[in-house]
Amino acid sequence: MGGGGEHEGEGRGDDVTGGRAGRWAEGHGAGLGLVTLAGVAYGGQSVLAKLAYDGGADVPTVLAVRFGIAAVAIWAILLRQRATRIVPTARPEGRARLGFAILGILFVTSALFAYRALETLAAGTTTLIVFVYPALVVLWSRLLFREPLTIRRAAALGLALGGCALTVVPSGGLGVGTAASSVGILYALGSALSNSWYATLAGPIGRGATGMAAAAYSVPVTAACFLAGLAAQGGPPGDITAGGWLATVGIGALATLSTTAFLAGVARIGSSRAAIVSTSELATAILLGALLLGEPVTVPAVAGGVCIAAAIVVLALGPSRSGVGAPLPSERLAKIRSASG
Repeated sequence: MGGGGEHEGEGRGDDVTGGRAGRWAEGHGAGLGLVTLAGVAYGGQSVLAKLAYDGGADVPTVLAVRFGIAAVAIWAILLRQRATRIVPTARPEGRARLGFAILGILFVTSALFAYRALETLAAGTTTLIVFVYPALVVLWSRLLFREPLTIRRAAALGLALGGCALTVVPSGGLGVGTAASSVGILYALGSALSNSWYATLAGPIGRGATGMAAAAYSVPVTAACFLAGLAAQGGPPGDITAGGWLATVGIGALATLSTTAFLAGVARIGSSRAAIVSTSELATAILLGALLLGEPVTVPAVAGGVCIAAAIVVLALGPSRSGVGAPLPSERLAKIRSASG
């Protein structure tokens, strides 16, 4: 009798443990799927931008629509969550909101440079160069916050810079080699630098705040800047085709999807794993560019992409903390992804 009860208790314990493990595995799988979906949505935006340009849209129009749609959608989601108490209703303090607004202004240069680069570079090339920024965060963290430059971080920095060099060499890159593409490379590098400065500052500014809160108070500021720029030039071009408008609005929809999916995924798997899975954006931009736009894919460029992705993985697999209260580059990657709209 006693033995049977003992075994019965053990069975219930196994059931409880198995249930928890099953729920964890289910949540982990969902998180991986959501972050992968976000990466695909991010990568798809580059391809849609090329299609929008072909349809007569210009950079100010694309960016104003992109961030305008994202800002409205993010606030709609946030207000619904607060109303249904899905997330805590606490709002960031005034100083934090001001910090997020400053980040929103800083992100203007990052987005502007990236979309200018897309005017002359292939979608895959632009995405690969811009994705160098997590490794650059290592450099700025060392120079500005005196964080240690470990062997792991130095290796990641070398991989990222080497991958960037492979991507942009005229003989092996994805559609580079002309004077126009050289200007595009400078724009893409400028976007990577802007992203790295943004991510470096996002750590201390956004400490303790959720990704949704950071997005809610930074994306509208970015949107306002681009809407003001569009108004200053007299509005959108008058010859945008229906396909151009469809691609432009699609970018805004993908921006909303990528932000919300990424935030939901990070909550389930953490920023380090999310940083690794986010490399799906690289593959998406290259594959969709090749399939939909006929962009060339060469061995050196693919090797460069592998190096850049490896750099992100190396950073994400580092120690849990880099210093007292200092977020990891992978955590900063999560912050910039959530706050970029």
